[in-house]
Amino acid sequence: MKAKNYFFCMTTILALTIFTFTGTSAQASNKVISYPPDYNLTSEGASAYNGIGNVKHSPYYSVLDFYDLKSTKNLTILSNYKTYQQTTEISCGPSAALTVLYHFGNTTWDEKKLMASMDTKPAIGTDTAGMVKFFKQIGWNVSSSLDQPKFSNPQDVKNFILKNLKNNTPIMVENIEWGGHWRVIIGYDTMGTDTIADDVLILADSYDTADHQQDGYTINPAEKFFYMWFDAHMLPQGQQDQQWVVASPQ
Repeated sequence: MKAKNYFFCMTTILALTIFTFTGTSAQASNKVISYPPDYNLTSEGASAYNGIGNVKHSPYYSVLDFYDLKSTKNLTILSNYKTYQQTTEISCGPSAALTVLYHFGNTTWDEKKLMASMDTKPAIGTDTAGMVKFFKQIGWNVSSSLDQPKFSNPQDVKNFILKNLKNNTPIMVENIEWGGHWRVIIGYDTMGTDTIADDVLILADSYDTADHQQDGYTINPAEKFFYMWFDAHMLPQGQQDQQWVVASPQ
């Protein structure tokens, strides 16, 4: 659901003619969800980047092994959470949901099947209602922003996130990222202080092309995320502020 044209596709395709798609180091390991053999990985979506923006020893971004991180006094994280890089420009919602399914051991779905089940639409992507409908259809417990009140401040969001993470439950969220983008909150670090000003969110991101390491994980300042938790023009009216979905097996 990323709102930009894929303007450098020819550059990527030329680069990919030199080598077969093997993915980043993360995508070559068991830390990611594998692609079905018939998927086109080189035409669009984050998969087509194939780590082209990775920078070894980046002076601007640190590289952490989020997959193997464990919860501590300050950090609450879902360890061994597998990531996925979407293969289209509109499938961030299904891709986020796919990682949640795998987290709970349901490996029967793939990105394209989820797109069909969630009524993913060209140019727009997947709305909250489509995400909720899918999880209800497979019999999971679901709560979402569709029928819950808005959060009034960052502290309320912090409490909500920590409650779910401590219950081993990731939180799917959509915000202004890339103009409108679904990701999954899998970690929260209080940094050992009382203030939220230094708190950090850890997210599974299916379009992880902007931090010099395409491993499927990104971080956001928690307080800043709260004030950017809206959608510019992708989701329909009534589904543009503080959109989230929490789903787990019964």
